[in-house]
Amino acid sequence: MTGPRDWDKELAEIDKLMGAEAPAPGKVVGPPVGRPSETASRPGQSSAPQVARQQVVAPQRRVANLTVWLVALLGPIGAAGLAIWPYPKSCGMGLGVYLVGVLAVWGASIWAMRTAWAAQRAAAMILAVLALLASLSLAALEVLPRVGYARTSLTWTCSN
Repeated sequence: MTGPRDWDKELAEIDKLMGAEAPAPGKVVGPPVGRPSETASRPGQSSAPQVARQQVVAPQRRVANLTVWLVALLGPIGAAGLAIWPYPKSCGMGLGVYLVGVLAVWGASIWAMRTAWAAQRAAAMILAVLALLASLSLAALEVLPRVGYARTSLTWTCSN
């Protein structure tokens, strides 16, 4: 075994090495970024880069909000269209097309929930969840009587 360690000396070397490390890849080195009013009040600093950055971010934010709401409205519009479905859906091909429409509303609501979650928009998320519940309800109204769960019994195919 070796003799006792000089911990103060070893810790001083570690501190020296830590101080010499380069900044992490995601870490920004430079003047702090703040609101233009804060940075303009500091002597020797220009607020031009911050103003330019804000001019670029504002339209991107508007486009992102518009995208979230357009995607979030797909489900409720589709569910409303299926609720007033004008074609026969009691059996056969009409039922199949109707159920594909219900599946499309379900998919649109899942997409809207994902988009709303990523954009952190609570109202859009609530709208998407309501569209999901509407699609599940519309599917249940057609599927449950055909699988024997409901009081009435319906068939999948039309008998001639």
